[in-house]
Amino acid sequence: PHQWIFTADATADKYVLLELAGNNMKRSEVLKSYSLPQLTLDRFCEFNVAESRTEFTNELCYTIQFERERNRWLFAGLSSNGQEVHLGTTPGGSETEDPGGDGYKFFIHEMPRVDGVRTVAIESVDKPGYYISINPPGFNYSPTQVMLTQHSNAQSATHWQCRSAK
Repeated sequence: PHQWIFTADATADKYVLLELAGNNMKRSEVLKSYSLPQLTLDRFCEFNVAESRTEFTNELCYTIQFERERNRWLFAGLSSNGQEVHLGTTPGGSETEDPGGDGYKFFIHEMPRVDGVRTVAIESVDKPGYYISINPPGFNYSPTQVMLTQHSNAQSATHWQCRSAK
C-alpha cells in the first residue's frame, strides 16, 4: 500500500487537493508551501492506496481508503439526479475490506512525473472512461463536490500528483 495526498496544480503557488468534507469528497486549494505532514493532521486528505482485483475480470486495480479513518472507502457513483458521476465515501465499513463491488475500485494510470513527483490519472473500474477530475459539478451541487469526468483516454484526464507526507 501507498499513503498519498492527491494534488493537482491550481496556480503557480496553490494546489487543488482531494479531501473529506462530512460524508462527501471535496476539492480544496492549499498553498504549495503548506507542510504536507501538517496538512494530513489538519485535514482528512491522506489516502491508503492498495492493490486489488476487479470483480469480474480479475484485472489489477486499486482501492482507496482514508489513512486516518480506514473504515471510509472511496467509490464512484451516480449523482442524486443520475446525470453525473461523483466521488463518494462510505463511512462505517471494515478497515480491511472494501464494501464490495467495482464501484470501490479504480485503475491508476501512470503519467509523466511532474517535478519528480509520481503523477497518475484515476479511472473508475465500474464506470469505464470516467476519471477523478478537478472540474466542478453541475449547478445543482456544491461547487467543490468531486466528480468524475468522461475522457477517451487517461492522457486527457486530470493528472493527480501523488505526494507523501512522510
